[in-house]
Amino acid sequence: MIKSEMAVDAHASAETNEFVLNSLGLENREGLIKYMVMKSKFSNEEIYCAIAGGKITDSDINLTPVGTGAYEALSSMPGEEIEMYALSNDDEVMKEQIPNIIAQHKTGSRICFISENIVERQTQILSAFALDDAA
Repeated sequence: MIKSEMAVDAHASAETNEFVLNSLGLENREGLIKYMVMKSKFSNEEIYCAIAGGKITDSDINLTPVGTGAYEALSSMPGEEIEMYALSNDDEVMKEQIPNIIAQHKTGSRICFISENIVERQTQILSAFALDDAA
């Protein structure tokens, strides 16, 4: 079973944070920006995972501004090269997809899960990571 917690040390650069805030119309906001980066534990392995908004079409990856921040925050954490996975649009498939992908990785892996509709599926995604208390 997966157990996850927010990776509190994950961060994007000041330039990326400014880009994200500008894209959201929040130019004058100050303070810490946190992205969906988690440290997940599965079978004694610790893996960093990010949830990024965006779309994968064939081999083309297009992240939203917030997705770009999440990817950069994941890259700030120690580990191997980041692997990217598109999440299924079917909630039941996604619920199994996340733990199945994590189970294939070892300590030091970094995984970026990409979805076009993260906001609408936030509860289901957090549940798949066993992060319900963050909902």
